[in-house]
Amino acid sequence: MSPAELGATIASASGVLFAALGLYLVLELLLLHFRHRRLRLREARASGLGVLSGIVASAAVTLAFGTLTVGVAAVAGASLSPIEGGLSWPWWVYGWIVYEFWYWVQHWAAHKVRLLWCIHAPHHAPGSIHMLVGTNRHFLELVFYFPLFFGFVPALMGVHPLVCVGLNLVDGIWGSFLHISDELVPRGRYGPLERFLQTPSYHRVHHAKNARYMDTNYNSITLLWDWLLGTLQPLRDDDPVRYGITRELDTGSFWDLHFGEFRALGRDLRTARGVGDRLAVLLMPPGWSPDGSGRTVADAKRELAASEAGYSSRNATKAATRP
Repeated sequence: MSPAELGATIASASGVLFAALGLYLVLELLLLHFRHRRLRLREARASGLGVLSGIVASAAVTLAFGTLTVGVAAVAGASLSPIEGGLSWPWWVYGWIVYEFWYWVQHWAAHKVRLLWCIHAPHHAPGSIHMLVGTNRHFLELVFYFPLFFGFVPALMGVHPLVCVGLNLVDGIWGSFLHISDELVPRGRYGPLERFLQTPSYHRVHHAKNARYMDTNYNSITLLWDWLLGTLQPLRDDDPVRYGITRELDTGSFWDLHFGEFRALGRDLRTARGVGDRLAVLLMPPGWSPDGSGRTVADAKRELAASEAGYSSRNATKAATRP
């Protein structure tokens, strides 16, 4: 198959598959609302407005600067790459490894850098999970951030642009189903697939605000880089997921959902002293503060570990003193 034929096939497949996803999304929302009576209407409306804002922003950027997609960014990256990637199966394997690595990197950075968290937080803020939550992204993430990491950077490392687009299609389809409602599919575990693929159970962990679960499971297709880099966390039956983020917010408000983190960042920048502290506020993890009064995910995990260690120690002492 020639590159042109492959590109046409990927384009046709993406149209069909995303249309099917759209139909499923509508069906899921209808089932949640009319059959299960568990759809949070204000929250769903705010997420829907987030999707609409992404569409409008993409159209505005296209009118102002031209099309900016993963494919366009990948072509730009390939033009600068010293490596000429191909379309044979070894190049697809190489492309998958590189693509997933950069997916992990951008997702890790979105959780660990305060400024980037501001554009990623809307995806995590809702207190429930379903397909509409999965499509709810800040427009800055959709328009600029994703093309850079999913297209330009992998292609710069020698991944063929069509491989970038094909993998992004797989990522988009599989990643959407990771957000399937826990009301419709309660366990979210897919048997043997749990050994090597991200599944809804893993991604529900990623969307949790439980201390144990925060900042884990960054990939969206396989478990490879989470396993290699120590961020893999299975769902535990003794620690049910609580969705959302730790900041108090109105999840039914589009403005709080999409711009509340920017407002909080602005307040912290105004109270910070000096250029060094302001840069740190921008680049350090969410929750960090110059005076040490903040609470980051790392702090929450240390507190959890200390609490569980103390609990285990007390139980061991009680067991040792029993007659």
